[in-house]
Amino acid sequence: MKVLVYKWDIFPYNDIIDGLKEQGHYIDVLAFPITNHIKDPVFERELAKYLENGSYDAVFSVNYFTAISNVCHKYHTRYISWTCDAPLAGMRNPSVHNPENTIYVFDKKEYEYFQETGTGTVKYLPLAGAPGRIQKLIKNKNPARKYLYDISFAGNLYDKNRYDEMVNALPPYLCGYMDAAIEAQLNVSGGNIINLMLSDDIMDSAAKYMDLKQENGSPGDLKLYFATSVLSYKAAALMRRQAVNSLSQIAGMHLFTTSCTDGLYKTIIHPPVTYHTEMPLVFAASKINLNMTIPNIENGIPLRVFDILSAGGFLMTDYRPCLEELFDINKDLVVYDGINDLTSKAAYYLTHNKERELIAANGFNKLRKLHTYKHRIKTMFSL
Repeated sequence: MKVLVYKWDIFPYNDIIDGLKEQGHYIDVLAFPITNHIKDPVFERELAKYLENGSYDAVFSVNYFTAISNVCHKYHTRYISWTCDAPLAGMRNPSVHNPENTIYVFDKKEYEYFQETGTGTVKYLPLAGAPGRIQKLIKNKNPARKYLYDISFAGNLYDKNRYDEMVNALPPYLCGYMDAAIEAQLNVSGGNIINLMLSDDIMDSAAKYMDLKQENGSPGDLKLYFATSVLSYKAAALMRRQAVNSLSQIAGMHLFTTSCTDGLYKTIIHPPVTYHTEMPLVFAASKINLNMTIPNIENGIPLRVFDILSAGGFLMTDYRPCLEELFDINKDLVVYDGINDLTSKAAYYLTHNKERELIAANGFNKLRKLHTYKHRIKTMFSL
């Protein structure tokens, strides 16, 4: 198959392109910037040139772009996309019904939403790992020499979030309500209840005090936007700080981040690590690696889970139902339920080396056999 890959600045592309080539597909890459995901005449003209002259069987992108879909529709060219963000506001657009689309989403909740709305172009496909590339890197670098840590987390603390920017504009009663919604979310493991707590009256009141316009003219639901792009990030910020502070009381807690780390008293702070060359080494050598899923991913497995398992790392993650569809909990990885459970399980596995190492090995073997980019690419490009 001859595929035009639209490439932008997001982690999975190199592994996807390499996987496509390994499976015998001919690849061209378009890296022209999109300034508006919905309608971008300059980009659309550039894409049209490729489709007019290239005889492509398909166009592929990570995440869905209405601008790409509409050009593919015009030229009757298949458009395959695979989301790594959820929910994706740009998918709340009539273009998702274009018959040339095959849109793969990694969050099963998103898939169910589009099934309920009769959108037959949307399919469910989890994300994937790259154990071959990562194990080759680990073999060459011997990460235990530098990254032998008790507990590690590489990621954003979301210290800069839209809620903190907006909250001063709210009257006390609305501020109190939003804070209560965030606090309730912190007490829920494995889901998102923020959207359920935002009534139409609350949203009407909030809209009077805050600029809630959505980016790129997306017509997606305002309540969903506020829950996922504003409150969810604030809840994640509090959740991650609580987890890091609690774990730092029982062991060496190593944090790799660009975020502000004020208030993290015993945590050992490091500069961020590069995704392709350093992060896998941290995952491979740390005794415990953390995944803390942002609440707006309601039933999906983030890329970090697959990256940790690809490195042969031991993983502790919060719960999402779809985890049980891909992995055996407590055999391939460990799930925690809240901060107290996280700290007690971390303390246990730090002192039970053989059990921890067996779980890490099981997780790696399960991923290698079933959940690599090779498996996912075969699914996406076999139809």
